[in-house]
Amino acid sequence: MKVALGVVVMALVLVIGVLVANPSWLAQRLRGQVETAATRALGHKVTLEKLDAQWFPKPGATMTNFRAEGEGNEPPFLEASRATATVQLWPLIRSFGKDVRVGSVKLEEPRVNLVRRADGTWNYQSVGSAPATPSTGDGKESGTEASVERLRIENGVVQVTDQQAAGGTAAVAVQDLDADLKHVGPGLPLEGTLKAAVADSKQNVEMDLKVDPLPAGMPVPGEPWPKVTMKLRAKDLSVSAVRDFLPPSATAYFTGGLVDVDAEVTTKLQGQYAVVGHGAAKGLKLRGDPASGAFDFNSLIDPEHLKATKVNFTRLSLAGPGVDLGGTASVQMAPARIRFALEGKELDLQHLLGALPPSAPKKESTSKAAAAKTTALPASMRARLGKVDVDGTLKLGTLRHGNLQATNVDAQAKLDEGVLLIEKGGATVYGGRADLTGTKVDLTKSQPAWTLKANLQGMDTAQAFQALSGQSSLQGLASGELQLNGSGLDWARVRNGVTGNGSVRLSNGVLTTADLGGAVTPALTKGLTALGHKGAAGTVQQAGKGTRFKDLNAKFSVKDGWVSFTQPMAFQSDLGNGTLDGRVGLDQRLELKGTVEASKEFVSGLTGGAVPIKAPVSVPVTITGTLKAPKVSTGGAADIAKGLLPGVSKGIENPVNQARKSLGDLLKRPGKK
Repeated sequence: MKVALGVVVMALVLVIGVLVANPSWLAQRLRGQVETAATRALGHKVTLEKLDAQWFPKPGATMTNFRAEGEGNEPPFLEASRATATVQLWPLIRSFGKDVRVGSVKLEEPRVNLVRRADGTWNYQSVGSAPATPSTGDGKESGTEASVERLRIENGVVQVTDQQAAGGTAAVAVQDLDADLKHVGPGLPLEGTLKAAVADSKQNVEMDLKVDPLPAGMPVPGEPWPKVTMKLRAKDLSVSAVRDFLPPSATAYFTGGLVDVDAEVTTKLQGQYAVVGHGAAKGLKLRGDPASGAFDFNSLIDPEHLKATKVNFTRLSLAGPGVDLGGTASVQMAPARIRFALEGKELDLQHLLGALPPSAPKKESTSKAAAAKTTALPASMRARLGKVDVDGTLKLGTLRHGNLQATNVDAQAKLDEGVLLIEKGGATVYGGRADLTGTKVDLTKSQPAWTLKANLQGMDTAQAFQALSGQSSLQGLASGELQLNGSGLDWARVRNGVTGNGSVRLSNGVLTTADLGGAVTPALTKGLTALGHKGAAGTVQQAGKGTRFKDLNAKFSVKDGWVSFTQPMAFQSDLGNGTLDGRVGLDQRLELKGTVEASKEFVSGLTGGAVPIKAPVSVPVTITGTLKAPKVSTGGAADIAKGLLPGVSKGIENPVNQARKSLGDLLKRPGKK
């Protein structure tokens, strides 16, 4: 026994001595093992430029330019300028140098290049399946299952390249990646941790995972997928930085804030992966003032039908100044589709859609250090994300912007490349109903561009004018159609740039700030005096305060801060029928001219019957000032006399001769006898 033990010991010593004396042999065996293991695991041919072996302090090697090749003209799938590996000593000795098992591999500052190819496939889809011609070093390991006991990655970078874009744009998506994985290889239970900086300069995401023994390759249809348990935590994700992962048209939605996310992945009995989690936002800025929000999410992923994956968001909430929303949403992968159902007590557009603060453009830098700090997806890929079909419903108790307010809002909305369109919907506006179908807002602009389409029915104008101007200048029920185009939300600044057109009908109206009858009274006095009926003129009575409109119809266009009538505005009043032409300023200025056909009943009533009238009297009218304080003026005495002449009854003695004489006196030039 002693002799046998001595022989074994001598043999082991001899083997160790041979191995130590010949480190190049270890380098050759280890190089083949590393290349084989990495090639099988990554699905890309792996090469090493140089490998230096050592026995002390641990058997292993230092590798230079570790490289997993890309296909064709693609960049390397994985590359690391420096890597180290250790070898398990006992299997090596026990097998007399035949069993070389990699104990651990460490990659320093590796770069992973994810490529979206021109046909839409990704280069990572080959991971887990050996390439057509694997690299096996000396060729002796091709029939063995290669594995790594421990894989460590330090300060890694993930870059995304889009070959479908002009020139194949590339950008850094993840950086400062650290990973510690154990049991990497087919048939081994993978477990480990991962930390990374996603859209940030510091690590903000970490993950723990456990996976049942890995298969030798991608499972074929019908084969079970490995059981997975994973926990994901993201802390203080910068919303402004995450904007680089959104479509360019959506980057204006979010202007600040931090988001935390916790998620857990488990495996169901049917082999599907269940994802559940919760998210919370703080200091969130949606183009306006800070707000806070929260959401829960869940999904059931079938690994054999990944494109059919759907993520459901529940208990959505968003609260802040002028914002109180909640509801649900769902995101479907293919076809790319988002559906939402939101409702809330109030939504203030002035807070939600406030203009972005001015900011200086970022300077581009071509240095590697600057490139490593840039976190974004290629613009072409972000643009494709904007093609997602977004549609849903919105119900609000109150929708307001400044003094403008609508209640009972119920709308079907669609978001297409940053443009929010009301496909169908309406609201209660100051006691009436407004159909807002076709209204849209372009959220991609720093000053939101909007088109307002409204079909109004029965709006109480007294409520509207009281809310908008502080005075119920006009009373009645208004109906009509309106289409306005503008940019921005500060009415005082944008009103001069608003364009559009519309029509309005007002029933049972009262203009409380102007008294056409009161303006016509002195005009009739002058006219009667001019006709030689000074005594009758003295019997004219004052009309009541305000002007009643039985019916008013107008068509108009909007441009340069004015509402201009495209045809004279017709109305019926207590005085009689009338027409007005001109324009009304969006700042409430008035520039109107027209004619009031004072009815014979009105004129006879004012004179107490002293002047029999057989036809309406035409009275020229000019209205200036503002809606709050209009100034009404009528034509001169000669104009009124002309208007009275056809209407004066034949019962008046010689009215024509008297009128001619009086008009001649009125029209006589100064100094002429």
